[in-house]
Amino acid sequence: MFSRLIIITLLLLTCHTVFAGTLEEYAAKRRAILKQPPENRLKALVDHPFDTTTVLGKYFYLSSFLYIENDPAFYALTDSELKVLREDYPEYFYERKALMIWLSDLSYEEQFKKYRDIQAIARENNWPRVEGWTTSLLVYSLLTAELHFNAILEINNYIPLSSGNLSRGMAYDYSLSDIFHNMYSALFSLGDFEGALEFCRKYKNNAPQDPDVQVDGLSCEILTLINLEKFDDAWASLKKMSELAEDTGRSDLNVQLLTYSAVYFREQERPELAYLYAKDALDLHLNSKHVQRSTEYSLYKLLTASQIELKNADKAEFYLNKMQSLPKNFQTEGPRQDVNSLYAQAKVESLKGQHEKANSYYEEAIKILFFKEKANFSFKQLKRIDTAINDRDVTLIKQKLNQKELDFTIAASVATFSSFAALLTGLILWRQSRLKREVEHFSRIDSLTSVYNRWFAIDTIKLRINTMKRLDDKVCVALIDLDHFKRINDASGHKMGDTVLSHFARLCKYQCSEADVFGRYGGETFVLMLSGATQNDAKEKLRSLREIISQQDLTKLGAEGTLAFSAGIVEVSDKADISQVLSQCDKLLYAAKQNGRNQDICAPFRPAEQDDIV
Repeated sequence: MFSRLIIITLLLLTCHTVFAGTLEEYAAKRRAILKQPPENRLKALVDHPFDTTTVLGKYFYLSSFLYIENDPAFYALTDSELKVLREDYPEYFYERKALMIWLSDLSYEEQFKKYRDIQAIARENNWPRVEGWTTSLLVYSLLTAELHFNAILEINNYIPLSSGNLSRGMAYDYSLSDIFHNMYSALFSLGDFEGALEFCRKYKNNAPQDPDVQVDGLSCEILTLINLEKFDDAWASLKKMSELAEDTGRSDLNVQLLTYSAVYFREQERPELAYLYAKDALDLHLNSKHVQRSTEYSLYKLLTASQIELKNADKAEFYLNKMQSLPKNFQTEGPRQDVNSLYAQAKVESLKGQHEKANSYYEEAIKILFFKEKANFSFKQLKRIDTAINDRDVTLIKQKLNQKELDFTIAASVATFSSFAALLTGLILWRQSRLKREVEHFSRIDSLTSVYNRWFAIDTIKLRINTMKRLDDKVCVALIDLDHFKRINDASGHKMGDTVLSHFARLCKYQCSEADVFGRYGGETFVLMLSGATQNDAKEKLRSLREIISQQDLTKLGAEGTLAFSAGIVEVSDKADISQVLSQCDKLLYAAKQNGRNQDICAPFRPAEQDDIV
């Protein structure tokens, strides 16, 4: 009897050893498969090592199709199989549950709640990998829903547990490299382009020899530099991407290169070049073996935008229809999901002379543009998060240096990193930039001053002027230019000049009502529209503003001197050509400068055919 007990005990121990080895072996083989590009991964799965007659083997086989198969039905298990997975392998049961939430069509609120429930279970059971995987999906969903502050807070909570793995795209985990990229996406969308650039470069520098990481890093670098108006640096990054595309000979990299070149030239106000690059990118993309509908959608947006700027209504409408005909899941997601189509549709209708129809699209788009994120957050918290991430980064690197494993880890990640993960990141990048640009065309905010940019401000003023109906309806449009601003740049440097410009813009913005429009016209010149204001109202408003500006102590900003400005103001009481209004403002501004600066000159609007106003 005693000998039987010994034999049974030995058999149980042997079974446990075999089970542990199988589970560990399956996990290792799945990691190896997921590190490969999609085409290699599919080949590996043809002759897969998993015993699909068992629940464990079947699950590991199906879960190895991550990023290849996005149909929830593909990953389905029977009720009895789920029961076995839950009872015998609970860690993988909840890993699968997080995956199924990601693939579901649940609302954002439902997704957030279910992810947080799994986070709590993983934390309670000490499953850091599952907690990381779930956190990464939660952060992705928050970014997609444009709850960027919330995403940053989730990242901060997970930093102490983050994986030391420097490779990006480690499935069913959440590495520090992934955190870098998620922080970039969040900060970019919030308009903190300096911070976004820092995290973009942290991510890129993790794998300097990996072409996929470099292209992905260069992509985010280019967009960020364009937003910072560092066009020479952006062009240099485009050249690096071009060299990389030429060295690898990969068509997908050429598509990205052409796409970002189109974005670059569109920002340089060269719509004809933007169109040519975007068209070449689309042709190359559609002729490739693997057509990504999300890329196609982004390119149609660029083509629509360039044709609108070239005032080609028919072509713009053609590309807009192409863009809108793509499946919804490949279009922009989140609270602003329709703003691209609405605004483009409004512009097309305006070009066709259908102004009433255009107005309805404008109104709907503006409602979406002014969506506000429901999250309490302070930039002090953001600074603490940044510090925490840096500390975690340094700690992990020191540990690896002490163990003499850092070079090996980077080399391994370079050798095995998945190019598909990089392409997926490119898709996420385009989807997460909606708050400021929507592929650089549907933007409304100037990246330096955080007030309306020239395009959006003028377009909004134009809409207001063209919809004037009442006899007593008036607006005043002004061009405001800082006096002797070059002295500040020369004395304190351009960086300090940018700080002063931002300070001036913020002060002016706070003096405007909701019905007014204030934006950066270019350089140190700003455009202002006072709704319902007469010349006297405008003079009084600018007098008050001038008094506030003159009292500013620039030494607190690190600069010297005081601020003053000149302005040319035009009163408009009927529908008018916006270019003629601005031209008259410019003449009045020039007269104010010639007359001694620090003053305003007003006049009612006169069409161009009338005598000179000054």
